[in-house]
Amino acid sequence: MEMEVDPMALAVREAEEAIQEVQEGAPVRELTPQAAYVRRLQHQMAEKAQLDSRSWGKEPFRKVKIFKGEG
Repeated sequence: MEMEVDPMALAVREAEEAIQEVQEGAPVRELTPQAAYVRRLQHQMAEKAQLDSRSWGKEPFRKVKIFKGEG
């Protein structure tokens, strides 16, 4: 039986893992391209973890980078 993969759950998990890696010392983590509403959620997750994030690239390949801010 094939399990259905939830793209939103995968994007959230990817952001959670990236946040943890940056908190543990990685300088930056680049996530896979996502739709605007998913990127917004990923930005909110980074902000809640007190990290900075930026979207970059052109649609439909726009993606989020998560990193520690200067402050």
